Amino acid sequence: MNRAILLLAYGGPEKTDEIEPFLKRLLRRDALPPGLLARVEKKYQSIGGGSPLPSICRKIREKLAQELNELPVFLAFRYAEPSIEKVVEEMEAQGIKQIFALSLSPHSSTISSAAYYKTLEEVMATRKLELVRLENWYQETAYNQLIVDRILEASRKNSFQLDKPETHLLFSAHNIPQSYIDQGDTYVDEITANIAGIKALLPECTSSLAYQSKGNAPGAWLEPEIEGHLLKLKKRGCSNIIVVPISFSMDHLETLYDLDQELKIFCNGENLNLCRSQPANADDDFIDMLVQFINCKVNG
Repeated sequence: MNRAILLLAYGGPEKTDEIEPFLKRLLRRDALPPGLLARVEKKYQSIGGGSPLPSICRKIREKLAQELNELPVFLAFRYAEPSIEKVVEEMEAQGIKQIFALSLSPHSSTISSAAYYKTLEEVMATRKLELVRLENWYQETAYNQLIVDRILEASRKNSFQLDKPETHLLFSAHNIPQSYIDQGDTYVDEITANIAGIKALLPECTSSLAYQSKGNAPGAWLEPEIEGHLLKLKKRGCSNIIVVPISFSMDHLETLYDLDQELKIFCNGENLNLCRSQPANADDDFIDMLVQFINCKVNG
């Protein structure tokens, strides 16, 4: 067998001593700004000391390997270990000639899927390997349905009725600089299309899109930011907010801290009732969707 699946993901620090190298790789800096490391370490400590994302990715790889028993499945991270370069070297050493690469980030942005594939192409440039991208799985009806299922579960648990005017579905995506979009990044278009697919499967309810976890880089970022948008929703009479982390397929710092802790405190202070739907993580319905998607692309 000279074909294999390569899962690509953002990565994250699982232990305290991994936070600094992760940030340096992410920010592409040899030295971090003063105080940044301490602030980020504090956030990770509040969610258990590290990111759950790498372990979730490993579970996804293990489950896919069991289902795709004729295809080896590898996993590499853009901003953590094992790196894309190391894993490609390992694949080549095992005689792999054709790599089917699938990003576990649902939408492409300059710092997520686009960065994964750019690095992968650079690593493969001097190697006699064929690359096939398995992209746009966020468009699959089965993926949109599993998000709907999680929205409905969140509404049931919190007794939020989706057809009531006081209930609002707020899709939240990680913020990125506006300059990325101006340079041709398809991130917002993909998220908008994803939301349209979800809404087509949902009972009638009001919804909107906002952006979270804005960075410190100068210049304009995507609007609206989630806190300010929530205040506008409050003025419209929306008091029950279901946040859907649309740009995240897995839990990590941006869901467990930025949404579950920081945003929860903000909403408590504004007398807003907030709950969050769960991402796909390594759940069986997500694995089933990926298996069908991969088999269709690889064997279709």
